[in-house]
Amino acid sequence: MKEGMSEAATQGTLPDAGAVVPAIASSAAAIRLDPKGRISEATPSAAAMLGFEPQELRGRSLKDLALEGWQAAADVATARVRFGATESFELALKGRSGRRTLVEMTARAPNEDGSGALIAWSERRVRRSAAQADIETDPQGVAYGLMRTQEAERMRVAIELHEEIAPVVVMAKYMIEDAISRMGPDVSPESTRTLNDAVQQLRVVITELRRISTDLRPRQLDDLGLLSTLEWLCRGVEQSGRGLRVECRLSVAEADLPPRLKLDIFRIVQDALANVAQNPGAARAVVSLYATSDELCVTVEDDGPPRREGLGGLGLQSIRKRVEATSGRVLFEPQGPRGALIGGAWRLQSVLERER
Repeated sequence: MKEGMSEAATQGTLPDAGAVVPAIASSAAAIRLDPKGRISEATPSAAAMLGFEPQELRGRSLKDLALEGWQAAADVATARVRFGATESFELALKGRSGRRTLVEMTARAPNEDGSGALIAWSERRVRRSAAQADIETDPQGVAYGLMRTQEAERMRVAIELHEEIAPVVVMAKYMIEDAISRMGPDVSPESTRTLNDAVQQLRVVITELRRISTDLRPRQLDDLGLLSTLEWLCRGVEQSGRGLRVECRLSVAEADLPPRLKLDIFRIVQDALANVAQNPGAARAVVSLYATSDELCVTVEDDGPPRREGLGGLGLQSIRKRVEATSGRVLFEPQGPRGALIGGAWRLQSVLERER
């Protein structure tokens, strides 16, 4: 029996798959990803769904198995799983014969022993999803696909900085500190001072690596949710020393937020606050996330002067493209009741249909 897979797993059932997807616990289709995001193990059920033998899936990535137009989604899903996200997601996979299979996947966070994340999946009995239709026929879907590709790349870089580069720098700092502690009395003060300066510089590098990694992809978005992440973002902008007061008004529950929009809403607020912070005439900003009878809305208002460039500014263009790519409508007032306003609104019924 292969090491790492139980007898139950070799028969097509992972013993803990029921905790991941109870509906398929009796005959689990599941894979395990190694720390690099490659398939290290697969049950016969998972392989057979795509027309493969289990050993043929080893070493492949979800991107390798994804249908054309879904590779970016596969990259995002893999990165999120490596980051510890456990919510369900959909992927369209291509089997050996070319058959298209839409599957719903649910992941469990990587084990502490480094054995990787477990992903169980089940086939969705639908002709094709709205997301796939977007990618194939809708220019907005194409734009959203490009954004997902960009987010996947940002997440990949964030993971490499956090898990591969930062630990090396930390180890180098520890080695220098250990060398300093072992120095004898005959070592010149100049040498000791130089090594201490090197340690200080490495501390700065570690701090910057963590900051860049967080800017690329805030891990708390997956760990704590959008509301906590927005509050963290507002505090960070307020404490940045730019003299900007930021008020966060969040009047929706985390459970009521469509998972598909959480990252986009965060990026919209992030870009809008960055735009406000660059406006020397703005001293206060208000971030609002709320729901009306049929729409989910996010806005950022400030008390600065009117936007002379309209939506032509770089940050505002990014907001407009993101809102439109997710089938929302742009909210923009160059001079609202309290100042300028930028944001987006999405019809809840339309979002829920896309989620399904």
